[in-house]
Amino acid sequence: MDCQLYEFHYIKQNKNWTEAQQYCREKHTDLVTVTNMKDMKRLISVSLGDTNEAWIGLNDQTHAQRSWHWSLSGVEFNERETNWETGEPNNLGSEGQNCVIIWKNSPFLKWGDISCNENCDDQPPPGYLLQG
Repeated sequence: MDCQLYEFHYIKQNKNWTEAQQYCREKHTDLVTVTNMKDMKRLISVSLGDTNEAWIGLNDQTHAQRSWHWSLSGVEFNERETNWETGEPNNLGSEGQNCVIIWKNSPFLKWGDISCNENCDDQPPPGYLLQG
């Protein structure tokens, strides 16, 4: 038997990662947590609307040695259950890329790291995903 205790929602608003996390926690549960490929397949079925990218809850707030964590407390990050785009995470830029987006790549959603201070998506229409 398969039981889902949460659902994914696409929110069409222009926010940086911290603002998106705060909104999701106030209105629902948190930014999306992908614990396995089954979650990823469910996430793929959620429409991102007209946008190509959205925030998820994966971040590296240690600013030192890479150590990814989910925003939702109590959920451990499993390196084997990822969907990074080829070449990601790459930590480009002077301020580092410590937060994660998903973006459309053909029919698939891939992960990439970007600065937490960027607004996702900087070009309209913006958005992010949450679980509620």
